[in-house]
Amino acid sequence: MTAMSNTDRLPHIMARAGIFRHLADGFNYPDEVLVQALAEGAYAANLADALKRTGLDAAAGILADAAPEMPASQIDLEKDYTWMCFASKPRQVYLFESVYREGKLLQESTFQIARLYYEAGLQLSEAFKLPPDHIAVELEFMAFLFFNEAEAVREGHAEKANLAVRLQGEALQKHLMPFGLSVAERMEKHARTVFYRTLARVLRAVLEGPAV
Repeated sequence: MTAMSNTDRLPHIMARAGIFRHLADGFNYPDEVLVQALAEGAYAANLADALKRTGLDAAAGILADAAPEMPASQIDLEKDYTWMCFASKPRQVYLFESVYREGKLLQESTFQIARLYYEAGLQLSEAFKLPPDHIAVELEFMAFLFFNEAEAVREGHAEKANLAVRLQGEALQKHLMPFGLSVAERMEKHARTVFYRTLARVLRAVLEGPAV
């Protein structure tokens, strides 16, 4: 791939970074910033724009159809998130890859994804407040890798760009693809709010869409 074709891909790479960043925000515990963004329509608009710029029109359509009904109070989002992910017995949605794969926290899959973070140059204690295999952290990591790729392309640093692309593939295929599809399936089934049902459907569409 030539330098020109890499440069031409920059908007696509940055849009991919935006998609995963917005998804990470959605899968974090709901806060005032998310609630306000939903109320103002900014969350749906920004995510839909990024989806369209990468050719994920089906995902953008899901979001557009649900956007008018997505705003909700913080307490309603907190109740829904807490019930699905922490309070339900048996648990309805597994937020941690180790629980999904091995049945409990901090297992081999946790250390496998953490090793990818380390290889990317991240110090977990500084970069993330959640355990490394939380779904929001894995999504944030993908956003970080796309930002790194974009930066490397701007700098003409092929080795750095290749590392980012390789780590994207490993994180996606070995971790986020199977784990994320499980989260999406369970959340779409059990969510009581339009926002979380829609978020689940968009995540599924992104992971099953054209290869990153």
